[in-house]
Amino acid sequence: VYTEPTEMAGDASLTELVEEMKAGQVEVLVIAGANPVYAAPADLGFAEALERVPLRIHHGLSLDETAVQCQWHLPAAHPLESWSDARATCGTVSIVQPLIAPLYGGLSAHELVAAFIEDSEPKGYEILREHWMEVLGDDDFEAKWSRALHDGVVAGTAYPEKPVAVTPGAWTRTISERAPGLEIAFRTDPGVFDGRFANLGWLQEVPRPLTKLTWDNAALMSPNTAEKLGGFKVEETGAGHVSEVVELRYRGRTVKAPVWILPGHPDDSVTVHLGFGRSRAGRVGDAVGFDAYALRTSDGRWFGGGLEVERTGETMLMACTQDHWTIENTPHEAAGDRHLVRSATLEVV
Repeated sequence: VYTEPTEMAGDASLTELVEEMKAGQVEVLVIAGANPVYAAPADLGFAEALERVPLRIHHGLSLDETAVQCQWHLPAAHPLESWSDARATCGTVSIVQPLIAPLYGGLSAHELVAAFIEDSEPKGYEILREHWMEVLGDDDFEAKWSRALHDGVVAGTAYPEKPVAVTPGAWTRTISERAPGLEIAFRTDPGVFDGRFANLGWLQEVPRPLTKLTWDNAALMSPNTAEKLGGFKVEETGAGHVSEVVELRYRGRTVKAPVWILPGHPDDSVTVHLGFGRSRAGRVGDAVGFDAYALRTSDGRWFGGGLEVERTGETMLMACTQDHWTIENTPHEAAGDRHLVRSATLEVV
């Protein structure tokens, strides 16, 4: 089924904000729970625009890349310390209950906003109850509130189904219409996500699905694409896997990345994972991997055409818990000696 989206899509409002910042129209900027200096689309130039704002305030869990460019950093309460609410993809609301009281006096996003618009300083629990009292009504509110806390969801908050229809010819994309060069696909990392968990060592250490890489991201490509680009190889040694380092060139921007050959990956496409290359993640997460955000633009947040890959002559040692090979060429059998399907008569068996 289809419903209204639960998250905002696109960067229109962020683009408008950056333009106003560059024009000197923003006197005070409060950034809550975000790290746009690191993660904003590269073509916006958010970091440079931020310097033009006279008063910059950051609210977050750590002194990240954005926080160090602000005059004030307000410690945020951890989600496990905060009252809040959240929506599932279907729209159903859940009341978020804290497990512990704030250890270091941090403020939730609700409390931060309330401090700017009210004379008093209400707590997150009071703000949340007041909001849902307006939504659910005074009639029997305590029973509804208790039921929502007990069940974990607020009844009747799922979005209604939305009828949709396909418009023929609304969007066609053929090989001839693609920009020259390779396709680049951006994905959040299965471990550190968009970079917010980069300083958690066990999430860096966990082998990623499909690649089984740890502690690094790479430029993923198919065996056919690796061969077409010049015969890139990943060699297994006693110390680990040695990958060739390439330069990824995309829309006038470049980064260096190790190649990782992944059987099953689509041809003529390169996948890079976001969340690495941090400079202010912390002792564990700093300088791990390369920053794929440096290539990501506002008009191609998840994929785009025109990527170029150039050899650098450099190599890099990668940590991989389990390498891939094809059934036709396993480490134990010579190429061509093993067939996908074998048949024989009972007499031969």
